[in-house]
Amino acid sequence: MAALGTSFARWRAEALGLDYRAAFERICAMRFALVRLSASWREVAQFGYGHLDWLMSEAARISQPVLLTVGMKALGWPEFYLPEDMYPADAGVLRRAIVHVRDVTRRYRDNPMLVAWQIENEPFNRSGPHALWIARRVVRAEAEAVRSLDRNRPLVVTSFAHFDESLDRWSSRHQSTWKRRLGLAAPAEREALSILRRGDILGLDVYPSIGWLDADGRERVAHAAPDQLAAVAGWHRIAREQGKRFWVTEAQAEPWEARRQTHADPLSIQPEAIGELVNRLVGIGVETILLWGSEYWLWRADKGDPRWVDAVSLVRTALA
Repeated sequence: MAALGTSFARWRAEALGLDYRAAFERICAMRFALVRLSASWREVAQFGYGHLDWLMSEAARISQPVLLTVGMKALGWPEFYLPEDMYPADAGVLRRAIVHVRDVTRRYRDNPMLVAWQIENEPFNRSGPHALWIARRVVRAEAEAVRSLDRNRPLVVTSFAHFDESLDRWSSRHQSTWKRRLGLAAPAEREALSILRRGDILGLDVYPSIGWLDADGRERVAHAAPDQLAAVAGWHRIAREQGKRFWVTEAQAEPWEARRQTHADPLSIQPEAIGELVNRLVGIGVETILLWGSEYWLWRADKGDPRWVDAVSLVRTALA
């Protein structure tokens, strides 16, 4: 049976008006098998390690297993979380990123609830306001920095899963149509696997419904191509053949809206879609599924709409 987890970020909780400590306690009380946290480089530069220290210490106190992301990217928009005075293409950014990764690894490697390290977040997909990605050599150097300090825990590298031809093309760092047609553009999943060793984990982020605006500014919802789960299953098989594990590191459990105005009354998904997606992922043998949207569920519950929390609780109970 699949293990069910989620992700949590202080900045996402506070953006919705939640106290991050109380919110984290509420999420952990839901008894997830795993909670993913992020070591935001920008947050550390601005505020120090205080917020993350509390989250990691609280996880240890209550025996909550944690997956921790490290690097230049962290959870959620705007994707890249570099210090304010830095840009991904700046000279010296790799050296400084490695220093940050090493500092985070040394700081938390003795936490008994840390089960794995995630290297960046969708590093080989174009993302954020500037549609940037991270070079393979950089991700490999970050992975080796973590391995040099902690040889006991597996590494996770993630990618945005197949959605449809249009979004796949946009999110690929390879924008040349002829290279893609000739198979000369390595997919992000393949690049992620190249970083991983036997026993490490390929993570895919699976979103079935995405809001967008058409040319006339009207809100639309795009649904994933019918072969989305077949593609996910294909990468599951490839990872297994290489002696690597496979997780879904983000399973959509929060709306992806075209406009902020519809966030509370979404067009893209409703709570019942959470169980439907989890059931489909369990059906193809995914061993660990992390639901995306924990901060949103709490926000909606505080606004008198407990359907999201209830839907997640039903899924967790079914998998227990």
